[in-house]
Amino acid sequence: MAQRKELEITISPTGEVSVQVKCIKGQSCVDETKFLEEALGGGVESRELTSEYYEQPVEGVSNTTKTGES
Repeated sequence: MAQRKELEITISPTGEVSVQVKCIKGQSCVDETKFLEEALGGGVESRELTSEYYEQPVEGVSNTTKTGES
């Protein structure tokens, strides 16, 4: 079974966008937000890494899910 991944996106009343990545380990968590960064103009004001960033993904387990899968 593929690991579930989550992106929690918050937009403040002033237009500031915050993205929290959940359930993705290692550098992949940063890679998962690249499309959003580019769509929003490419500028990242700050980045806070969670403990999951420092964990290594399990070999042989994909971080992708199929479209329509819940």
